[in-house]
Amino acid sequence: MRKTLTALIAIALVCGLTGSASAHIGDKVVLLFEAADADIADIDLADGTVEDWEDVFGAPNLVPADFFADPTVGDGAQYDPTDMDYSIWTGWRSSNNTIWFAMNRFDNVYFGREYDGSSPWNYEAIEVMLDADHTGGDYTGSANPDWTDEEKALNNNRTAQQYVAVADDPSGRHVFYLGAGGEWVNDLPYADGGGNSVGDNPTESVIEFFCTPFDDLIWNSPGDSQAGELTPGKIIGFQISLPDTDQAVGQDRAFHTLSGQAATWRYAERFIDARLVGVGGDTGTAVEDMSWGRIKASLQ
Repeated sequence: MRKTLTALIAIALVCGLTGSASAHIGDKVVLLFEAADADIADIDLADGTVEDWEDVFGAPNLVPADFFADPTVGDGAQYDPTDMDYSIWTGWRSSNNTIWFAMNRFDNVYFGREYDGSSPWNYEAIEVMLDADHTGGDYTGSANPDWTDEEKALNNNRTAQQYVAVADDPSGRHVFYLGAGGEWVNDLPYADGGGNSVGDNPTESVIEFFCTPFDDLIWNSPGDSQAGELTPGKIIGFQISLPDTDQAVGQDRAFHTLSGQAATWRYAERFIDARLVGVGGDTGTAVEDMSWGRIKASLQ
């Protein structure tokens, strides 16, 4: 029943809500469904499968048709399921303001097992970028040449954040925030992950993780940092990028992104939008709640 409800809610929301949302880039809006704490408890980040994600969230909400193949990165290869194929689940949890991700991926040439604990973005990974307060801007601070090194460290990833997750990781952490303060941002209660890979040509890999979008991340002061408050109906900036490394570590054959924009690692206004849908289809407004009520009544 949960999968049926999710599918019907998604249809209603896509038809009725996405046109009114104000996007960072374009009019694409991804729907992120909330999982109650009891359901989140059913997800095992270390089991190496996505069966529990299917039980909690239903079908994957992102597939290759939702992504752009960037012609300017690496070989600029377009989508080819024999080269790289994937399904992605995304959701959120209100009790600790976290965004949840899982990816099941098939890759004919897989460099993920070469990962040695440094530079995770150079390997077979999933990169996610989050702007919880929807303010956009240069979130790495790289546009200000007058800042000191201390100011650069303070402002890098402060108002939006980039995380990278890998399936094979010698540290067992699997998810990495790309900024100063990673020793606490990458740790509980803010982030956690798991993953594994099996087989060759193709290799099937699974990455599961959650991370925290911060309105104000102060790398050397966790107590003063402010996580973004996630509530039904809220729209956040959202971006996913998927590199496909076929030739050598750090050399991409293909690079798939949700926004189709360059330099999303730097400019948050180049993200797309994600709307948070609460448990039971709550989207924070009376009109949208009525739509959910009609859907629920039709199933009784």
